Amino acid sequence: MKNNNKYSLYGLPEKVQHCKKCLMTNQKPFSVNEMVHGKEIKKEGLIIHEDGLCSACHYADKKDIDIDWNAREKLLEELLDKHRSNDGSYDCVVPGSGGKDSGMASHILKYKYGMHPLTVTYSPLLYTNEGLKNMQNWINTGGFDNVLFTPNGRVSRILAKEAFDTILHPIQPFKFGLKVFPIKMAIQYNINLVFYGEPRSEYGSEDPKKLDKPGFGEEFYTVDKDYKDLYIAGLPIEELKDKHKLNDNDLSPYSAVKFDEIKDKNIVVDNLGWYLKWDPQSAYYYSVENCGFEPDTQRTDGTYGKYASIDDKFDPLHYFCHYIKFGIGRTRLDSSQEIRNGHIDREEALLLAKQFEGEFPERYFQDCIDYMGISKEYFWEKIDEFRSPHLWTYKDGNWILHQELEELKK
Repeated sequence: MKNNNKYSLYGLPEKVQHCKKCLMTNQKPFSVNEMVHGKEIKKEGLIIHEDGLCSACHYADKKDIDIDWNAREKLLEELLDKHRSNDGSYDCVVPGSGGKDSGMASHILKYKYGMHPLTVTYSPLLYTNEGLKNMQNWINTGGFDNVLFTPNGRVSRILAKEAFDTILHPIQPFKFGLKVFPIKMAIQYNINLVFYGEPRSEYGSEDPKKLDKPGFGEEFYTVDKDYKDLYIAGLPIEELKDKHKLNDNDLSPYSAVKFDEIKDKNIVVDNLGWYLKWDPQSAYYYSVENCGFEPDTQRTDGTYGKYASIDDKFDPLHYFCHYIKFGIGRTRLDSSQEIRNGHIDREEALLLAKQFEGEFPERYFQDCIDYMGISKEYFWEKIDEFRSPHLWTYKDGNWILHQELEELKK
């Protein structure tokens, strides 16, 4: 049923439901492999259960009450014993950029469990000074070997601009590389274990039926389709190639792993946070102590924190675009996770959201539009095209967010 004829652009529910515990809504889209979907994909949103709690809050309760973390750690030790090398050669890949999660994951695997990780970094679009410094600290203070891959800058700019134009998601092609390049490196180095940090279930982006099983999910990094049927930046690959005179080599860093490449290799891609109880704030303190991680000197635009996702100048813009499309900004995401982990309560989260939610990412804005080769006028024209009518109304020269919590209305 239509909600006052304010239809949803993205297939999400037209009636916004708010979680009773955190600040999330049913407008947060599920994670999917966007390489097999074009710009017309209809999204499924975060589940709000009959008790009024979202799936992420349900998982947080499960972490505290139902999961036997000692048993999970024994499963981790068994898995690591199967893969640990006896000659000091690399036995696992840890993707990351030197942030809090990759710092903690790699350090624990190496220094607690005796693994020999190869850290793999897919370069951000535009490094911040803090991000570059933390990357170096990760390697030099934490003590790791690292493969840093920086894709063709001309192609990266083209894809960022196309992703902004087509799906208002300028870092989507980078996210592809982030997911698939470390696995390609594992194949190249003949390593059969890849460990990411926190699982998608932390954000309610995992099918509830899969919560009790480990694994990153092959569907997120492999394809069993013809190359021509795939998409980057919401556009068919062949269209991108014709439009910008690109070739398969140009797009290779963003292309999913072919299923035929791994079907006989027994590669395990997993999340360390499935086996060990994960808390972003704890990961921050751990990485500060063990890997020389340093927070930003300034608060991140759009939120109140200084230590999460600070390596790429595009990150604040990414979260602002998320706010425009789904009515969910960085403060809402950050504070909701801190509610679940017991660091703040809902009242404090509301105060933070009242102050920072939807804030424009001014600090690196000019750098980002220069990177994409667009003007401020062009930027705002595109931004307004992606405001879903069931969420936004233009009134008296201002855009007003519909169906918002009373506490957050201006």
